[in-house]
Amino acid sequence: MNKVQAFFKSYADSEEQLDYRMAHETLGEKTPAISTGSYILDEALSAGGLPKGRLIQYYGVSGSGKTLMSIIAISEAQKEDPTALQVFIDAEGTFDPSWAEILGADTSKIILIDGDMAVNGRKCFEMILGVPKEDGKTHILKGKSKLGLIDNIINKEININLIILDSLGAIIPPGEDTSAVGKANISLLSRFLTNTFRKLTLDLKKAKVPFIIINHKKDNMDPYGADHTFSGGNTYSHFLSANVYFEAVQRKDSVILDEKENKIGHPIRATIEKSKFGPWPRKCEFKVNFGIGVVDKHEEVAELALTYNVVKKTSTVAHEYKENKWIGFNKYCEALKENKVLTDQILAEILVARELKLENKRKEQQNKLSILPVLSVDNLEQENIENSEQSETIEVTEDVVKRGRKPNVK
Repeated sequence: MNKVQAFFKSYADSEEQLDYRMAHETLGEKTPAISTGSYILDEALSAGGLPKGRLIQYYGVSGSGKTLMSIIAISEAQKEDPTALQVFIDAEGTFDPSWAEILGADTSKIILIDGDMAVNGRKCFEMILGVPKEDGKTHILKGKSKLGLIDNIINKEININLIILDSLGAIIPPGEDTSAVGKANISLLSRFLTNTFRKLTLDLKKAKVPFIIINHKKDNMDPYGADHTFSGGNTYSHFLSANVYFEAVQRKDSVILDEKENKIGHPIRATIEKSKFGPWPRKCEFKVNFGIGVVDKHEEVAELALTYNVVKKTSTVAHEYKENKWIGFNKYCEALKENKVLTDQILAEILVARELKLENKRKEQQNKLSILPVLSVDNLEQENIENSEQSETIEVTEDVVKRGRKPNVK
């Protein structure tokens, strides 16, 4: 055992709690994720979906598709693990179980938290994180008197694979619940979130559960920055691993209408304003139907197949996949729409190509690392001893020269 390992072990209760690794050991690790329900959005996030153990924010104006995409994420989480439950904290009090059923979610597996427990910020996050235990003599907080929801997920007492808060702007921070109606309370929410999210991010990483926070769009008064922002303050945004801004695209030629020409859907433009897994900002568009969810998934598969060269574009209009050949992008999309087996086959190859691309990047990094000399702690200590001996020899030689004597050089 080297001295570094011994040092960290002295601060740990057991071998499993050694919270340190050498940085090169993390190369090649893949962050597990749950699909957002849109292949294009999964690609734009650079993580293949909603990363587990991280905070993800969905925000935008009213009716932009935030809650819709959150419910679709629930149905995707249920597909990944049919035995798992999902938590929906309904602070706005607008959750519609019948709509969730239409969108493909099984409401018998959704834990719905509403009322005072969802709206009151202190109660809500105590339920999530637990209640600290105070020592009666020293008044020092040690352990927890009540375990939180995430503690039970970590201890594998409850199988939950997704948590959604709808919405952060509806949360009442401590201090505001007891103040007079209409009283101006400055930065109560942002100060509350700063302290709370320090604990939340650590516990989420241990639980390996994605946490979607739905938030409201607010106008930004800064004339030099973006024209919009969100509730929670500046520090809150640093805790986010992904930040997605939703906009409803209101082009007349792209609005989805029913037989009576009533609007039943529209395209959504998602802007990845922050992602810790790839380049940002990135934009993508996909169509949603309010009663079905994401539609025209075959078009998303068609675009991604061209991106990853699964389907080759042999000319400006020709598309080729093995023995299949289509002239024009519309014909190509129609063929995928009619042949689900072919679509699934191409999608599987896209996922393999995406993983291969990431694997090549990891190997590239590992090859760069292999070129560098790997120094153990013992080697570093030996090198430090040699350097110190060499510096002592130089000092003695300089002292002899100053006295006018000739140094004895071996």
